[in-house]
Amino acid sequence: MEMTTLVLLLLVPLAVWRIYSRLKIVMGRTKSELWRHYATLAVMVVVLLAVAFQTIGHWTALVALLAGAVVGGLLGQRNMKLTRLENRPDGFYYTQNRTLGLIVALLFISRLIYRLLEAYLHMHNGMPLDPDFFANPISSWVFGLLGSYYAVYAWLLIQWRKAQKPVPRAVDIFDIK
Repeated sequence: MEMTTLVLLLLVPLAVWRIYSRLKIVMGRTKSELWRHYATLAVMVVVLLAVAFQTIGHWTALVALLAGAVVGGLLGQRNMKLTRLENRPDGFYYTQNRTLGLIVALLFISRLIYRLLEAYLHMHNGMPLDPDFFANPISSWVFGLLGSYYAVYAWLLIQWRKAQKPVPRAVDIFDIK
């Protein structure tokens, strides 16, 4: 093996560890803002539709995308049941179950890292790279899983927020504005 390949293989575990530790922080207690939930829902639906459009004609990949979307939707519903929801005077907060969120995100990231390593090895050996990334059923399944997981989770957070009435703040007579 060449030195660049060895360095790359040593840097991948470091990158995965940094991504994991960063995701753990991000998946902590979060202030619920409707515009973020709507943005997440819109982006994930667009991603799912774009991948579905790309897989037209590759029927195994399209079926894998739909299967991943079903599994992701079920995991999104499950995660919403495990989420701690808070309606406080200073706003709405939620703390999602880290286990399911980390599994879905790390599956997606590990698939991307695998494809990048595959591209690197193909370029290094002078072999042509498979130009159709989404024709691979595993890639389509992972995109369906991620997209529908976060789309369903965002939709359920929107539904929760719409059903809640804000808790009034306590009046502080010494608060002069």
